[in-house]
Amino acid sequence: MSQQGFVAKRIQNDIAESLVNLTVTTKSFKALGALTTMNFSILIRLVVLLALLSPNAYAQEGGVDFSGLYERIYQIQVVSKDAGSKSSIGSGFQVSSEGHIVTNYHVVSAFVNAPNQYNIKYATYDGQFGFLELLDFDIVSDIAVLKHPSPAAEAFELSSSIPAKGETVYALGNPGDWGIVMVPGPTNGLVEHSYEDRVLFSGSLNSGMSGGPSLSHDGKVIGVNVATAGSQLSFLVPVAKVHALLEKQRQLSQESFNVEIAAQILAWQQVRVQELIDMPWKSEEFNGKDLFGALRNDFQCWGSTNESDTERKLELVRKYCSTGDDVYIDSGINSGQISFSFRHLKPVKVNDMQFSKMQSLSMYSENDLDYEHATNFACETDFIEAEESTADSYHRVVTCIRAYKKLKGLYDSVVMVMSNSGSEVFKKQLAMSGLKKDHILQMNRRFVERSL
Repeated sequence: MSQQGFVAKRIQNDIAESLVNLTVTTKSFKALGALTTMNFSILIRLVVLLALLSPNAYAQEGGVDFSGLYERIYQIQVVSKDAGSKSSIGSGFQVSSEGHIVTNYHVVSAFVNAPNQYNIKYATYDGQFGFLELLDFDIVSDIAVLKHPSPAAEAFELSSSIPAKGETVYALGNPGDWGIVMVPGPTNGLVEHSYEDRVLFSGSLNSGMSGGPSLSHDGKVIGVNVATAGSQLSFLVPVAKVHALLEKQRQLSQESFNVEIAAQILAWQQVRVQELIDMPWKSEEFNGKDLFGALRNDFQCWGSTNESDTERKLELVRKYCSTGDDVYIDSGINSGQISFSFRHLKPVKVNDMQFSKMQSLSMYSENDLDYEHATNFACETDFIEAEESTADSYHRVVTCIRAYKKLKGLYDSVVMVMSNSGSEVFKKQLAMSGLKKDHILQMNRRFVERSL
């Protein structure tokens, strides 16, 4: 019998046994007039609920005593050297006898970006503390490898694959500095609309559980937790990513952290963006214009209109498409976003002169970097004659680019194509972050050509 079938059978047996006991008790209580039908129904529901809320017991029946694994989870702390207190926390777990500990990159990102200001420490279940060394990280996959100076005798075993869709796994971690907890839940295969492989997990992974392991019924690690806001929608980094990082057997120097971040993002973008440049952009109509929609499976598109606004002065139809992936670098700093939008505007309660004055060349970047991390945008404007060749028909193309200061070779870009034709305006924008210059030029050229 499968582990899931065994659990289901055990639940049925427990419920049946409890109902027998309840029947006997009910007869006694009814004689006293103390138990109503409603109370009996409530008790039945409680029995069922208690049976379903005992995953640890059934995990033990499956051959693994998960209760002993709680003690093998570390709390990972990034500690301010000046304040002497932790500034962020997560979870981690040992995967080798040499003391290699796996966690999320974002858990230790403050140290990576400012190693002179922070240390990385561990805390055990019984109150022991110590310092950890950062060996390596994969910023795109959001994992990191640390080194424990005095490793424990036991380590978690890594699985060779992720479980089948619908199989229950068990996530361990320390949410909110409250202690180690286990969260059971089914896996749902890989996340759709994502370029990177991530496992969709139906379990509430709260802040602090990031970096902890998710285990199959046999106790092997199948992924690394990525905590969300505690909703029933979380993600796991597939165990294959952990295997790949450990196999590199590297020990990065603190001086190389920024160089490594830039190199990893550029390597990821090289394949990801080049595919977009080389592939056909399938035509899709937008409000009467031959444009395009989701370029690839990792894009999602949304549309809106102000048609229901009875006081509107302009008619607005809008479409926005973006990728489902970006790269977390540090607090408030993300990169790798790609998005484009189309907006069609027509006057409703204003004349042509008023409509023209209302048009602004507002552009947005998907990445809110401040001047500490990036230069100001440098922009150029070109005008292209429209095919209609009328006096009030033209295309205005504005291209802006800025450079990252600490991550050499990375750039952000925004390009806007504003097409005026009589009393209507089309605005088409492409925004990208964390690309090399050559890719920006090629993507901008492709976008402009398809937008005219």
